[in-house]
Amino acid sequence: MTIIPFLSGFALPHALIGTVALLTFWTAAFAKKGSALHRTIGRVYLLAMIGVLLTAIPLALSQALKGQWVGATFLAYLVILVGHACRTAWTAIKCKNDFARFTGTGYRVSAVVLGAAGLAVTIIGFVHGAVLLIIFGLIGPLGAWSARSLLRTGPQSPRWWLKEHYGAMIANGVATHIAFLQVGLMRLVPELGSGMIQHLAWFGPLALSFVAGWWLDRRYLRPRSKVSEKVPGLETQPS
Repeated sequence: MTIIPFLSGFALPHALIGTVALLTFWTAAFAKKGSALHRTIGRVYLLAMIGVLLTAIPLALSQALKGQWVGATFLAYLVILVGHACRTAWTAIKCKNDFARFTGTGYRVSAVVLGAAGLAVTIIGFVHGAVLLIIFGLIGPLGAWSARSLLRTGPQSPRWWLKEHYGAMIANGVATHIAFLQVGLMRLVPELGSGMIQHLAWFGPLALSFVAGWWLDRRYLRPRSKVSEKVPGLETQPS
């Protein structure tokens, strides 16, 4: 089919934009939080991630047309996963003074789609005996459950928005590094394509994300005993 080479041609811009995302991720990570540099580079990173998502869609379609349905499904799921994280990272800052607005219809729909997509990928993983699909697929339902818990209990800290923001950015960072290690580095150095190295490339960033989340929680979140402080927007939070 003549359309397949056209769709596959998005691989190069996908890789180039992904390189920008990788560089700006670490620039923002090391910049002083809340500084002009951090905010500016953070915006560039999110824009780059949007470019990564847009170029990933034709690549997923290309795999589907080739009959590679498992790979196409997983790539489409990653688009949904990263799209949800990008939206959360952006709106957490934009709506930090309005919790009800942050958790509006868009947030709820995005969480439901994420959960359903993750569940589908998990089922496919069990059918094909693919541990990778099972583990990453479960991230979707867990993310949806976390969103449901946030809606039910409300924010547990005046800095709820910060937790949502850096949690989403960590998720984006995992995707960025997996893409670099699995696609970019493996093509540059094919000798690294052994089973052990590939598993480290997939699960290493995921494991480090839990460590990063734990460290950031300890550094930036207030103790739960202070949740009685007024939280902007909480008064409009539905029960």
